[in-house]
Amino acid sequence: MHVGEPTPEFERYFAAMLAAQDAGLAALRAGRPCSAVEADVQAVLADLDLTHLIRHHTGHAFGLEGHEHPFLDLDDHTVIEPGMIFSIEPGLYVPGLAGFRHSDTVLVTEDGAERLSLYPRDLPSLLIPAS
Repeated sequence: MHVGEPTPEFERYFAAMLAAQDAGLAALRAGRPCSAVEADVQAVLADLDLTHLIRHHTGHAFGLEGHEHPFLDLDDHTVIEPGMIFSIEPGLYVPGLAGFRHSDTVLVTEDGAERLSLYPRDLPSLLIPAS
């Protein structure tokens, strides 16, 4: 959420975060290692010269706990299987401006992935008018 009208700088970082999340959503599929999802996300941010703003991995699995292994991280080579549920939440943290992160819950299916959280992802839907 953002209160008031976003600046062009804010819009730029929000768009970069959304592009990174889109890459994570596209990369999450059965048969790939978790590390490949993180690599795809980081590649998008590297192309934008923004990897210095990353503070955590792209996501994690859900099971009996809210945050558990496997992690969508360069060091986790667990192979993704149908039925697994992950968060996709890459974040960018810009000192003096804001943190940019949108978390979605995703089910891995036989032929891709299904986004389970349906909260809006577009910036206009996330704006709160300032009074």
